[in-house]
Amino acid sequence: MHLAASLNWNIQHIDIKTVFLHRILPEDETAYLEQPEGFEEPRKEDWVMKLRKSIYGMKQARRIWNQMFHDAVTGWGFEQSKKDPCIYHCHNAMGMVIFGVHIDDIYSIADPPKENTHFKAELHSRWDISDLGDIKFTLGIGIKRDRESHSIYLDQGAFINRLITRFNLSKAHPANTLMTQGLQIQRPDKTIPPDPMLLEWIQRMPYRELVGGLNYIAVATQPDISFAVGHLASVLDCYRPEHWAAGLCMLCYLKGTCSLHLVLGGLMTSALSGFCDSDFANCQDTSCSINGYCFSMGSGVISWRSKKHDHAGDSSCYVEYMAIHTGLQETIFL
Repeated sequence: MHLAASLNWNIQHIDIKTVFLHRILPEDETAYLEQPEGFEEPRKEDWVMKLRKSIYGMKQARRIWNQMFHDAVTGWGFEQSKKDPCIYHCHNAMGMVIFGVHIDDIYSIADPPKENTHFKAELHSRWDISDLGDIKFTLGIGIKRDRESHSIYLDQGAFINRLITRFNLSKAHPANTLMTQGLQIQRPDKTIPPDPMLLEWIQRMPYRELVGGLNYIAVATQPDISFAVGHLASVLDCYRPEHWAAGLCMLCYLKGTCSLHLVLGGLMTSALSGFCDSDFANCQDTSCSINGYCFSMGSGVISWRSKKHDHAGDSSCYVEYMAIHTGLQETIFL
């Protein structure tokens, strides 16, 4: 997205229909299926079917489809990225196409635009596709583009509003901060069994669902909540009312910031830059430090992370080196 916006390339969104129903099963994979209710063969109602093609619900359906898709696009001249197997690129005398694939969703950038048209024609020659045109929304992420400023804007306002409705916060006031200042998320002593009332509360509260939704926002478009979400995720197996309240407070913060966007692209020359840092023994349960990094290519951020160290460091200098080490790993990857 950043490259397409900065270089003013064409971006297209393509969906392949019924992807798991295309591939013939290999001869060494034998599977049988009970006849679907209402579609039994007359006088053979107790027979079973031998599957010839993959279908939805099979464990290997995604792998079979991916193998078929990979064979097709590499036959058209595309090369798979060695760093990320979901990214393919093709560069020839006519131009360049780079696309990412998420199961059946394809996001393609190209220069000149006719190369995207040619790519969609190749896809249509093999499968039924939905040509969704310029990308506007995908996987819960809204996408807006400003051609004049070479910028693209990503947000999850619709997804955040669904979470707000799901957890009955439609009438709640937006919060100005992610968490109460000085709040320490600590794990309770699991050797002490909770009383019956607390146990009943734990079983009916969808804390994991809440943290899962917040985590998707943190990894997709809002790096500002990554640190706080990491704290909430550390108690998924032993959450208490104070943790639930902290999660709702974070959702109220998102309610007040859901109109903001992650801005990528821009008129500046794309150049990779990054920052990393670490605190010292911030976790009161383990004395481990938490490091974080973020990387940009001129505007916005394209990669970020907040993670607790696997073991405690014995000095602030040591944990800073650990943070630099993690940041350099991401630098090499990018």
